[in-house]
Amino acid sequence: MILDFSTSILITKCIFFNFPVRVQLLKTFLPHSIYRLVLLFCSFFTIQVHCGEKPFLKHEIRAVWIATVSGLDWPKSEDPLEQQQSLRMMVDRLHRAHFNTIFFQVRGRADAMYRSHYEPWSQQLTGTLGQDPHWDPLEFILTEAHARGMEVHAWFNTFLVKTGPKPAVSSPLHVILQHPEWVQQTEDEWWFDPGIPAVRDYVLNVAMDIVKNYDIDGMHFDYIRYPAKPMSDEATYKRYGKGLPKDEWRRENINNFVRAFHDQALLIKPMLKIGSAPLGVYMDIGKGRALQGYAEVFQDSRRWLRERMQDYLAPQVYWSLGDRSTNPDFVLIANDWLKNSYGRQIVVGIGAYKQDVFEEIPSLIDTSRTIGAMGNSFFRYESIHDILDLQGRYRYPATIPPMPWKDDVMPNAPQPVHVDNVVDGIFHIQWQQPLPASDGDRAKYFTVYRSPVKPVDVDDAANILAIIPASVTEFTDTIRLASSSKYYYAVSSLDKGNNESTPAVESVVIPEIANLAKQFSLENKLGRHYPDRVSSVVFIPYEIKERSPVVVKILDDRNHEMLTVVDAVQSPGLYIASADVQRLKTGNYSYVIVAGDFTDRKVLRIEN
Repeated sequence: MILDFSTSILITKCIFFNFPVRVQLLKTFLPHSIYRLVLLFCSFFTIQVHCGEKPFLKHEIRAVWIATVSGLDWPKSEDPLEQQQSLRMMVDRLHRAHFNTIFFQVRGRADAMYRSHYEPWSQQLTGTLGQDPHWDPLEFILTEAHARGMEVHAWFNTFLVKTGPKPAVSSPLHVILQHPEWVQQTEDEWWFDPGIPAVRDYVLNVAMDIVKNYDIDGMHFDYIRYPAKPMSDEATYKRYGKGLPKDEWRRENINNFVRAFHDQALLIKPMLKIGSAPLGVYMDIGKGRALQGYAEVFQDSRRWLRERMQDYLAPQVYWSLGDRSTNPDFVLIANDWLKNSYGRQIVVGIGAYKQDVFEEIPSLIDTSRTIGAMGNSFFRYESIHDILDLQGRYRYPATIPPMPWKDDVMPNAPQPVHVDNVVDGIFHIQWQQPLPASDGDRAKYFTVYRSPVKPVDVDDAANILAIIPASVTEFTDTIRLASSSKYYYAVSSLDKGNNESTPAVESVVIPEIANLAKQFSLENKLGRHYPDRVSSVVFIPYEIKERSPVVVKILDDRNHEMLTVVDAVQSPGLYIASADVQRLKTGNYSYVIVAGDFTDRKVLRIEN
């Protein structure tokens, strides 16, 4: 197929400028088959762009669902120590990959991965339903995640009771055996009848048991709806319908549960985040076919936002880009949720378990950012545990966006920061706890930043070194690849609502670089590069004689930009920039500097 001139220009502009915009534009103008080919090429190209200094979001929810039902993400071992080790490893790997939120499945099929006062222990723990494992998975993951500055939301399957045959006898009895009059079997699934007030009261008590006894950051509801298969609830409707149309009555049954939980939970924990994972399609918008939340399973999730009963939704937008023929299109569906957020947060769910979706994950993250989502959640851990780098999309840490309707008071900054040079390139940063803010809040976490320029840009995620619990007031930083003779450290407070204080700042000098710079009168100069013998890093030395904006880039043999190594305003001095060229193919390149009116270029040969 030969493209016309205007379409070719469109593709060229989209490729070399903004990738997420490209996604939305190309799918409008191109046939689906050509669009997919171009998308694959563009995805490869943006990997190269992300190797440079493309802006990264500082405030972003980066979540993953950890599924325990049927042992999906749960270790196969029944040994408590091995289970704990596996769970700790999951949390640690997610933290090192800069995820900040975990949706941990605590109630899969009316059983418990915590010490419940109502329901039996999950059989995933010991192999026997109801048997005490003598440890508490929810308490364990809360301790591990909070020590790393991560949030845990208790993932709670609401009205789906069980799949398969009836449960075995346990202590306490499974609810199917305790109250068979509350449940119905639709094919291979057992569901609560949400129209029965006693059912809603029971599920509410089970959920509130978690709120009262655990330091969870949020409650995350799933299957908060009717089943997709018809439920025989005529008798329930006749008894409790009160003259409402049946579909409206069913929606109100779910809505009433949402309202009741909101009111009771916030009386105990006003800062508790309440959210859910509704079906990906709320209402049919005419593109592709999928189960509809509102009309088919009576899940009026947008009403929960409109009535301020929930703080966020993580809709299951489990489709790829541009597939309009049979499945909904990710861009159209995600954008539909953003347009109807009612001022609350939308965390777009990505179905990483599907191969076509898995292949587009970097593009789906880019698209979610472009349309204004608060972040993404991935279903599920096992589907992404081998690609947690996500092609560089989460290269730097991100703080969790605050919810101003819950708390908009800024905490106080830490007391003055002090930096000691332990040895050249290793610095020990210390500070003191801040005073309580006007609302009484103390710091929950501290964010530590480092920058070669002042003022430290705390809105730039690339400057974040760590997010650590407020019980710790020190941090040791090792600068392995120095690019400046002077660095500035900043430390800010984060309160329980993720509001951030102004930073406290201190500077340090790296003596070996500073002394070297003093031996020479400064001039504008680009030095000869040299490699690090044990890594794929190339060092590029340069001097600038006056303060100016400095850009250092690596270009291919066609002068296409491959990496942006430096893009900052810098003071006079001698600098050593580091460029990780691991992803560049073997070939001839060049590196160029632009500092004010000064430009220079040198040849670079890469052998990978």
